[in-house]
Amino acid sequence: MGLFLISCGGAATPQAATPDEPAEVKTTHDDAEKPSPPSEAKPATEAKSEEPSKGTSEDELKTVLQLVIEDPELDKNMHLTEPGRFPLKMAGKDLPSGIALTKAGQPVKIVQGEPAKKDAVLVVTKIEISGSEATVGYRFDIEGVVGTAHLKKASYGWELTSSRLVEHYKSDSSGK
Repeated sequence: MGLFLISCGGAATPQAATPDEPAEVKTTHDDAEKPSPPSEAKPATEAKSEEPSKGTSEDELKTVLQLVIEDPELDKNMHLTEPGRFPLKMAGKDLPSGIALTKAGQPVKIVQGEPAKKDAVLVVTKIEISGSEATVGYRFDIEGVVGTAHLKKASYGWELTSSRLVEHYKSDSSGK
């Protein structure tokens, strides 16, 4: 730090300090006791990824799940205009009970426990977020659909890269 200040013509005066780095924070004594603002700001996203909840922040989990429930391929199979299907209900052992998701402008209801096959509940069966990749598995029993969504994190944020839905079985409510 001292070499940088000397090479720039000496210590910065308070008038020459930038808003990010006040001159009084740049002394050797202060640097030893607390990190400078740039080093505090840089690892903020890294700190989130080191949380005990599988290395994923709640914001990332929310973003990934929101992208999954907005998938047009999934929409085709949920038939949310049918009675009892809206607002969307979700369940799953890895799904945090307090997560705030929305579908078609309405809050998603998180259901505790294992829903019956005839309940219109999107069950999240798998959530794997590792670095810049995520996989979410789910099923929608009332329609007999099982699906998997793959997401990637780019410089601008998360995006749904692919999804695959399979009609696992015909539900009794389809009338067929």
